[in-house]
Amino acid sequence: MAETSSDPVKSDGGLLRSPHIAAFLAIFFIGLNFVIVRGIYEEYPPSVLSLWRWGGAAIILLCFTWRGVWRAREVIRRNFWTYALLAFLMPVSGALATFVALEWTVAVNGAIIQSLIPALVVLIAWMVRLESIGAREMSGIALALLGVLGIVTQVDLQIIATLNFNIGDLLLLGSSIALATYTVLYKRLSEKPSPAVFLTVLCGLGGIFHLPFLFYELLIGTPMPFNLQTSLSIAYVAVFPSLIAVMFFNYGIDRLGAGKAAAYHYFLVPVTAAGAYLFIDEGLLWYHGAGTILIFAGVYLASGKNNKT
Repeated sequence: MAETSSDPVKSDGGLLRSPHIAAFLAIFFIGLNFVIVRGIYEEYPPSVLSLWRWGGAAIILLCFTWRGVWRAREVIRRNFWTYALLAFLMPVSGALATFVALEWTVAVNGAIIQSLIPALVVLIAWMVRLESIGAREMSGIALALLGVLGIVTQVDLQIIATLNFNIGDLLLLGSSIALATYTVLYKRLSEKPSPAVFLTVLCGLGGIFHLPFLFYELLIGTPMPFNLQTSLSIAYVAVFPSLIAVMFFNYGIDRLGAGKAAAYHYFLVPVTAAGAYLFIDEGLLWYHGAGTILIFAGVYLASGKNNKT
């Protein structure tokens, strides 16, 4: 029988015994992912970069997990279409859509819009009657959303009336819905192999789903240069936001519940804003700091031990 434990570290030690640390690190790596994709979108096609992210991660994982994948083949066979749906939701509808969106919108906008994921998770989980939430969790979500709103509006409510969402922002909204749905459905899985085996399957299927986009880019003759910048970017996206972040976030979902784990998406805004300011010269202003304080407070409330799950 396949291993069903969801803990990515040994039970007797390790830095990641806390699911809160795991969920935060997952979002930290994803936030830097926004910055990297935005930084090289003019040099390298986002759809192919996304293929490297998932296909490369699958190849790396298979070097270590192929025996586990073979032992879990019956579990994978029984749940193949469910795993395929999850692979479509995260690597394609979630991650690929985000990569493409960053051709049209700035990295900070991506983080802000995807900070809506916790609220979407609560809504979707409530719709499928998976989880309930208490007053403390609701207060935390509201406070964190207030922090996000402060960043979007620059603490000037008149800006709300002039928000003009472009195609990139709309793609980000769609990807947020897909990622929230993944979060809820992953929590509902009744049969899962070990985290590393599941991640191998997820990345492998995600990579396969990306192949039509690669063929299209080859057909139209899109340049795909390999230089130091693109090579380091490919290495980062294949390891940190894929291998490490997804495993850590799945661990957070298992231990905290879908709603509490998703609350850590609020950290996307300060992480991405700081990275964009430091590395790609996108502005960071005082209201980012004010919003970050509210976001941190909201995550603390939303992930508190007294919340219902």
